[in-house]
Amino acid sequence: MIEPKKSPGFQRILANYLTFQLKKHFYRVWIDDQREGGKSSSGHLILANHSSWWDGLMVFYLNHYVIKEDSYAMMSQKGMEDYSFFRKIGAFSVNPDSPKDLVSSLKFAEKCLQQKKTVWIFPQGKEEHLEKRPLSFMSGPGFLIERNPGIKVTMVTFYYTFRHDQRPELFIRICEENGDHINQSRKELTDSLRTIMEMRLDSLRTDIIQEDLSSFQLLLKGFPTNSEWLSFWKRRNQR
Repeated sequence: MIEPKKSPGFQRILANYLTFQLKKHFYRVWIDDQREGGKSSSGHLILANHSSWWDGLMVFYLNHYVIKEDSYAMMSQKGMEDYSFFRKIGAFSVNPDSPKDLVSSLKFAEKCLQQKKTVWIFPQGKEEHLEKRPLSFMSGPGFLIERNPGIKVTMVTFYYTFRHDQRPELFIRICEENGDHINQSRKELTDSLRTIMEMRLDSLRTDIIQEDLSSFQLLLKGFPTNSEWLSFWKRRNQR
């Protein structure tokens, strides 16, 4: 297992660079943060869907600017080997093809939770199409909740879509999950969490299709698009 090696200086540089890249590649990034309380007083497990190359970077961005907790994220062994800088922002590797390595990764995640830190996991274990159902769902989160029933569980859903502009938009919803998982088996936990994530994603999709953005706030505004520049020059020439 590749362990994290956090670098606060690198994280500040990456946060600024990532803000520029998001403004360049997205028209808008919206957020619906439904959390009720402040920072968690116990270990905090955050589960997020995984459909895009951007997801790993968005986890860092969200934690840096919104969640603001001492966070660590489980990432594929190959991803860590290809992009070693993820160690500096708190990523640790997992190799599901190696039972020994998988146990080591889950033990590391459990250690972080027991130290009242935050752990991010993509339970699908790989990128899948945003509309695929049922979602693939690994048993790792169920293992961690079963062994640590007092931890806080939060679900983050990412939805990437084109609407009315040249560049895509990203919608993010953050929801606390307050269900009673104490008497559930690991399989029941896994099935329950998968169902909840599917419901969260479907609800988010419905709001976007119906253009109901009443619960969202603008997290980031992208650079002007070509069409906006053309409209600007057209208005200017008409004066």
